[in-house]
Amino acid sequence: MTATKAMDVTVLRCTACGTLDSGPRDLCPKCFGALAPHTVDGAGTLVSWTMIRRPPAAFRAEGAYAVALVKLDAGCQITGRLSNPDDHATPGRRVIATGHKDTVTLFSVA
Repeated sequence: MTATKAMDVTVLRCTACGTLDSGPRDLCPKCFGALAPHTVDGAGTLVSWTMIRRPPAAFRAEGAYAVALVKLDAGCQITGRLSNPDDHATPGRRVIATGHKDTVTLFSVA
């Protein structure tokens, strides 16, 4: 079985101190420097996830979906959608970014 490479994801990086942040925000929470988009590898560890069974009106047509919190190997945490939630989607499992839906990153259990 071959490993699938994670897609890159865009986070924010402080132009002054280099801190990574998932945003959205304008200033670095560490040094108040300016934040700029920065691309990192989309591989990481699943921190937690939950199933949204009754989505808000804007997403009702999509039906139920899973929202995940992922700690990227690059060092920051981001939220996204988990595309394959099942019994194997436990905290600590490896996940990879596999795509985007609008501005939301899609993750799959590796």
